[in-house]
Amino acid sequence: MTTRLLLLATLITTAGVAAPLKVVFTGNATGTIGTTAFANQPFNMTFSSDTASVTHGTVCCAEDYTTPPGTAATFSVGSTLSGTLTDDQAVFAHGSEQTLGIWHYNDPDWLTIGNPAFSTYTLAASIGPISGTTFTFPTARVMKSSAGDVIFASVSGVSVTVTVSSPTTLQPVISSMGTAYSTGMAQNTWIAIVGDNLVPAGVPASGFDWSASPSFSTGKLPTSLYGVTVTVNGKPGYVYFFCSGATPSSICPKDQINVLTPLDSTTGPIQVTVSNGTLSSAAVTATESTVSPAMLLFKSNYVTATHSDFRLLGPTTLYPGFSTPASVGETVVLWTIGFGLPTTTLTQGSSTQTGSLATMPTCLINNAAATVTFAGLVQAGLYQLNVVIPNGAVNGDNSISCTYGGASTQNGLKIAVAR
Repeated sequence: MTTRLLLLATLITTAGVAAPLKVVFTGNATGTIGTTAFANQPFNMTFSSDTASVTHGTVCCAEDYTTPPGTAATFSVGSTLSGTLTDDQAVFAHGSEQTLGIWHYNDPDWLTIGNPAFSTYTLAASIGPISGTTFTFPTARVMKSSAGDVIFASVSGVSVTVTVSSPTTLQPVISSMGTAYSTGMAQNTWIAIVGDNLVPAGVPASGFDWSASPSFSTGKLPTSLYGVTVTVNGKPGYVYFFCSGATPSSICPKDQINVLTPLDSTTGPIQVTVSNGTLSSAAVTATESTVSPAMLLFKSNYVTATHSDFRLLGPTTLYPGFSTPASVGETVVLWTIGFGLPTTTLTQGSSTQTGSLATMPTCLINNAAATVTFAGLVQAGLYQLNVVIPNGAVNGDNSISCTYGGASTQNGLKIAVAR
């Protein structure tokens, strides 16, 4: 764990209405799934996504059109082997190579079909069934699945059919929003927006984040993630992550978007809108403040904190083998958001943000004053507070809160101390 906390790093997409996209590969294959070998058995691999999620150009391959990493996919081989792919699988089309196939996103191809019909194909329309020169790559990375590693040593009679159905046209609806893990809103603050129809169809259960965005190569935060954009007081927000409540076993009960608000000194009523492809939500009014401090959280309301060497801080039962409690007199690191602007000048949209706060926040642990030795911005929207555990802390769970600019962090938070 470092100060980066993986809060950084999305793919710029072609805006449009999300039309369901299904890609089906069929043929015969020889290989293994887990420990089970098979020879010349019929196979079917079906990928489900939508056209709004197709990206043109990735970090590795500027010419590719591709579905997202982890595109939902099922497979069957013969009459007894079946499952779901659980890797970074995606479907791509590459014009100059005249190929369409399955690959590890931004990494090796897994199965490809070569045909001149793919020279201008962009995964935006139905096509097929089409066959052609087919290659497998059994010495490349295996494809992980619910049934074990999938390896196709050889294939024959392979064809692909792409079906693009009528587009989805449901308008996005915002039901709630506010500072992540808390309420309120301020500039340069991480907020969570929850609602319906906020994101495209076909989102994996784990959601999508901006980790592969080409814009980072130019030092810019991305404002679009697979066709999803957010405006805050008329300015584009920086879309870090979204997940879908419509996806089975999703980590989110409803559609959710995590966004870094833009730099904007406005206080008072502002309006927030979400666009999913070409459809936009009605504007929802929020109140923007100068600060909206909140602590990031581990599970069970323990604050996201680390020791000075970035080992996880918490009771040993929180993350067994990884988390340990703090000691009295120890300087620990709290990871927080919403503490306003630092003394250094920030640049709108820059992926680099650092600087100390003008004054130190006031923090209490078990209602005892805790000395703050450092408070500052260490990356986009992420604030680090170095805090000394006071003598007033007790053994076990202790309440913790910080106040800055007249506003306080959430109630009911805990930090573990051993003494």
